[in-house]
Amino acid sequence: MDEDSFHRTISNYKLEIDMEILRFFSEKEQVKTSMKKEYDLLLRFLLEGGKRLRPIIILETYKGLGGTKDILRQSLSVEFFHNFTLIEDDVMDEDESRRNKPTIHKVFKDNFLRNHSEIRYKGSLFDRQSSKFAVSNSMILANILYAFGERCILRSSFKKDIVNDCLKLYNDAMIRVNEGQFYDLSFEKKKTVSEEEYLRMVEGKSAFLIKTCVNIGCVLGGANKPQLEALSRFANDITIAFQVHDDLMDISKSANKGHELGSDIRQGKKTLVIIKALERANSDDKRKILKVLGLSDASKKEVLEVVKVMHKTGAVKYCHDFCKQKVNNGKEWLKKVGLKSENEEFLSAIADYFISRKI
Repeated sequence: MDEDSFHRTISNYKLEIDMEILRFFSEKEQVKTSMKKEYDLLLRFLLEGGKRLRPIIILETYKGLGGTKDILRQSLSVEFFHNFTLIEDDVMDEDESRRNKPTIHKVFKDNFLRNHSEIRYKGSLFDRQSSKFAVSNSMILANILYAFGERCILRSSFKKDIVNDCLKLYNDAMIRVNEGQFYDLSFEKKKTVSEEEYLRMVEGKSAFLIKTCVNIGCVLGGANKPQLEALSRFANDITIAFQVHDDLMDISKSANKGHELGSDIRQGKKTLVIIKALERANSDDKRKILKVLGLSDASKKEVLEVVKVMHKTGAVKYCHDFCKQKVNNGKEWLKKVGLKSENEEFLSAIADYFISRKI
């Protein structure tokens, strides 16, 4: 599939999915509520960006297996799930912008300060009322968004056992993604993290939701066990590549991730590029990395010194090569599924896109 056709297809899907999101939020249960203003905030957050790759993967898997029903509503489940994790990630990372827009907790905090005077106090978790209000309310909205995803699955014309299987996949993803996030947070204070530990974290935090997308598409499309296994391996490989590539984007001047260069370094995240740089660095360069890693107020100059070491040690090249190999492995698994040719071609193009985003 050529690049223009790929991006045109993505744009057309995005328009369809966004219209379905609007339909969902215009339905009576979401409109006739005392939380209408908060639901509107959720809707704006959902529509502010994102390519809708997760619901698209459900749709393409289902169609590739011969499915003919309209499953747009079911596909929203994973988009709502994904955005629920983004809201909570922003709280945990204390990021105030996403997609160059204020995060949910930042909106709540700003609204609080516009309408109330700040109150400082000595709490066990917070020291000011605006922060407590912002974090608490953003977590509540995230939880509601997750439940909206369940609602998209439950209200389906498919047979009860199929709906239940999809719901189980969705709930299993909740556990595995949170386990991955737990490992990710624990790594920030852990002195050494191995590549194996990093990959276990990524398989939970990032890859499992993409696996859930193909698995839901498989259940709805009536896939057999070998098809399900091959698609799961495809999803796992390409998403690990996606995450490693995303980590590289964090240290790229030309990438536009919506936050400051080297955010992962300042937060002390043990990404694969950091792990490999620490493994390969000489004692002086290793000290340079460790001096800045986890230093929240590190200067741009200090961060760039760490990035320089990453290139010098070959850690960046290692990660680039790793991504290419993972995508190639994933595409080999995809060929074994037996999807319709146009859907296989499109999913293969998604795999390539995962590691071609601008660095």
